[in-house]
Amino acid sequence: MKAIVPSGSSNLLPLTTSDNKTNKKSSTKTKKRKRFSKKNNYFDESYIAKVEQLAKIKQKQEEDKASVRLHSFNGGTKSHESGPVIKKGDKIKSLKSASVSAKVKSSSTLDNVPVDFPETILCFEVYHNKRKFLKTQEFVVLGRQFLTEIKDKIYCLTDEIMKKVGQYETSGYFLIEDVFCNDTRGYSSIDYSKPILDWLENSKDDALEKWEYIVAGELQQKQKDLLDTEKKQQLPRFKAVNMQSTRFCDIRFRLGAGYLYCHQGDCKHVIVLRDMRLIHPEDVQNRAAYPLITFQSKLRYMKCSVCKIYRAQKITVDDKWASSNPCYFCDVCYYMLHYANGSLLYNDFSVYDYLHE
Repeated sequence: MKAIVPSGSSNLLPLTTSDNKTNKKSSTKTKKRKRFSKKNNYFDESYIAKVEQLAKIKQKQEEDKASVRLHSFNGGTKSHESGPVIKKGDKIKSLKSASVSAKVKSSSTLDNVPVDFPETILCFEVYHNKRKFLKTQEFVVLGRQFLTEIKDKIYCLTDEIMKKVGQYETSGYFLIEDVFCNDTRGYSSIDYSKPILDWLENSKDDALEKWEYIVAGELQQKQKDLLDTEKKQQLPRFKAVNMQSTRFCDIRFRLGAGYLYCHQGDCKHVIVLRDMRLIHPEDVQNRAAYPLITFQSKLRYMKCSVCKIYRAQKITVDDKWASSNPCYFCDVCYYMLHYANGSLLYNDFSVYDYLHE
């Protein structure tokens, strides 16, 4: 007998093969899903553990916050520790009121002198002697304080240099409007305004010409000469007073105008009375704390040009063994380069003490 093969038997084998492939793919996908689900479960568990840990930390922080009392802001409660009771009026001072009691040295606040009412507060600015537009200091001063109290607080590098060489003197003046306020407290103080007032008296024409250039400007003066106008400026009636007996409330000034502070012979600073207002309860009520420093420019120091580590203490000019001219040295590098067995190796250069820029 002959075996009969169905006509569609040739297509049976490919169908079986495709089914096997499909089964393999589905099983692979199932395994991937299982792995993915296991990973998801692992990530979920680790995430939940981290969330629980963060929740515990947050709870601990809240408990710590509840147990700690910030007495600076909570004026109506008593502290757990032994100490003074903080009253409501002693809350932290607002920065807008220019009350910077944190910057006041403890030595200046030992004496508690109550402020007399009504009292005025002035904002007093000092500018650099060479970089005229650079503000170096800013103070808050009372209207009833003497001018010498603010003068003693002004910091200038020239004063420090003169102290180093032993030639420091307290003489100086504020020129505010048409008044020379001279510091004559020292036994050997010099009245800086006297030669100026003598020149104004003896050279009126020259002084008037210079005054017109100052007030009107050079361009307007040339236009005036061209038009030949007869109107002339008048010299102010300058006068001199003692700084140590003059208060801020005794002088006339304009807010925002630039005035002059001169000391140590010819070191000049622009000073500005920027603001004026009445004192209020949030200000420092201790008169001994004023003048308050509200701004102090940061001092810049040069490092030693040799070691590049320590701050410079000496500066040399025309030094043949130095790497630059002028050259900055710390004390160690300076003596190592210029001295041997305690004696100077050469002296054909100039050396000066260095403080800061």
